[in-house]
Amino acid sequence: MSNAVSEFKIAMIAPSRIGKTSLVTALLQDTKKLLADTPLSIKAKDAKTSARINQHANQLRASLREHEFNAGAMNGTEAPFEFNLLLGGQGQNDHGLNLKLLDFPGGWLPNLLYDADNSQEQRECAAFIRQASMLVLVVDASLVMEASRSNEKKAIDTILQISETQEIVEAWAKERHEDSGEPALILICPVKCESYFNDNGGDRDCAEKLYDKIMDLYGPLVDTIKEQKATKDTEILYMPVDTIGCVNFSHAEWSDLNTNTPVFKPSFCVRGNGKQSVFGANDILLAVAKQILNFQEKYQKMIAQLSKDEADNAKNIAKEKSFLEHFCGWFGVETEKEKLAKLAESNAEEAHKAAITTKDLMKALGHKKYGTRVKELNKAEKT
Repeated sequence: MSNAVSEFKIAMIAPSRIGKTSLVTALLQDTKKLLADTPLSIKAKDAKTSARINQHANQLRASLREHEFNAGAMNGTEAPFEFNLLLGGQGQNDHGLNLKLLDFPGGWLPNLLYDADNSQEQRECAAFIRQASMLVLVVDASLVMEASRSNEKKAIDTILQISETQEIVEAWAKERHEDSGEPALILICPVKCESYFNDNGGDRDCAEKLYDKIMDLYGPLVDTIKEQKATKDTEILYMPVDTIGCVNFSHAEWSDLNTNTPVFKPSFCVRGNGKQSVFGANDILLAVAKQILNFQEKYQKMIAQLSKDEADNAKNIAKEKSFLEHFCGWFGVETEKEKLAKLAESNAEEAHKAAITTKDLMKALGHKKYGTRVKELNKAEKT
């Protein structure tokens, strides 16, 4: 498998128009900066992904040029869409890591656990989520922070579909552990956070207030994952991202607050020169790398504890498992890779710069520290 593209599936769980496409675009931009000192790159893997990202970038650029960003004017998700980003060396499209991120209409959330009642597209979406190694719960920071009246605050759970999200996350986490002990990672990812942090050009420091409000909403989910034996090893990270970086919240339109479909449409004023300044999105790639590294360490420890015959049998069985099939071949016992791993442990920054293959990069990034915004809500134990 070391000579083929490996896949890492990420499912984004959120209602429509919450900022999922903006997050993918931010991930692409921030990861490009992260790889600037290496011969590796990240790019759209196919024409559909490239067209979707460019369309969004053009809309955003035009909006910023007018010095007012209206999030509600950006195109929402009306059909499922799979973003494919390729991480690898220049000119080597048949090697590397394919990050596959699924976006789907938020209105599908209530039905995804019930295949019998779903369309073929919905069943395929549900299957992708079951197979995903990472769930990203995307949250509009301005929705959480700017609700002030009682009926606005009450509308938050409905807009974010908190109950539906909890059902999907619990079912996914249990299935991940029941199947094979494969990694299970959940990111609670507030987006459009630039109005509430002062570490990326903003003038307000509301970081703790935002965190407290997010945990009021998602704390019960985190507690459930921690308490249940089948899901207690699921890792959960809080990871705020500035998807735009050069705007401040201005005002919002609320409508249909007393219905089952309340609407929140925020607007932002542009600060400075209006140049986009993504911040925090590269922590998503670090999370992927740490999952791969952690899994590799668990796998090698398991093999070391078995006899040769048992180990060979375990390896053959492992080939049938999707995550193992994708990644166990990356981490063979090779002297040069062991050296890189040791270097990564002692100096992750130098190992990052020295990385010349995707495998090298994953090992190096797996030892780097997250940014200061990230909080580990439930860190999985290494076994």
